[in-house]
Amino acid sequence: MLRRLLLISGMLAGLLVACGIPDSGKVSRIQDKDLRQLGDTIPTTAASTVPPTTLEPTTTAAPIDPSTTIAIEEVTLYFISGGQLKGYPRALAKPATTNQVLTALQEGPPGGQPGVGIRSAIPTRAAASLNVKPDDGSGIATIELPAGFFSQIAPEDQLLAIGQIVLTVTEVGGIGQVLFSQDGQPVGVPRRGGGFSNGNEPLARRDYEELLNTTVTTTTTTTAAPVETIPAG
Repeated sequence: MLRRLLLISGMLAGLLVACGIPDSGKVSRIQDKDLRQLGDTIPTTAASTVPPTTLEPTTTAAPIDPSTTIAIEEVTLYFISGGQLKGYPRALAKPATTNQVLTALQEGPPGGQPGVGIRSAIPTRAAASLNVKPDDGSGIATIELPAGFFSQIAPEDQLLAIGQIVLTVTEVGGIGQVLFSQDGQPVGVPRRGGGFSNGNEPLARRDYEELLNTTVTTTTTTTAAPVETIPAG
């Protein structure tokens, strides 16, 4: 910028000397054409094409831990093994509700090697969904049986099916007895001794414990008595 001012000043001085002030000492008027010539010689300032610098705000996100911890608890589900009922552990999210336990029971026996030779007499949830009425704090779970529930179970398995339900549900904390209903009305179910409950009498574990597989495998070790040898006389 300073160089431009010096250049312009020098040119004006030159013009004044050459044209403006003659040797006679008199001041003469600068002609318009001289001003136009002067304007043609003044360098123009080009507009800057450099875009302004914009500072983008930066945001630092806090690291997210993808691992989450889910509390679980182990419940016991009862299935049929060799014509009797046997408990099998299943891990469920804690606290396991009665409906969650029933859903797990209706999913069937465990897969893989643990499920070999195991079956269930209870229809799947898609075929006959079992539901528990809201807990009233009495310790009695009321299970609603869908219409046609027993028609999907062989007569010889109906006692085992109810036993599966009662033994499994009473494993839930705070539940000690079970009632059954259908269409909102109490309904009798098979119980020990070949009879049916009256529908209004709660059922407990003792009513189906005779169905449990209580066989204990034992091993017997036989130890031979030492033989005394008598030396020959």
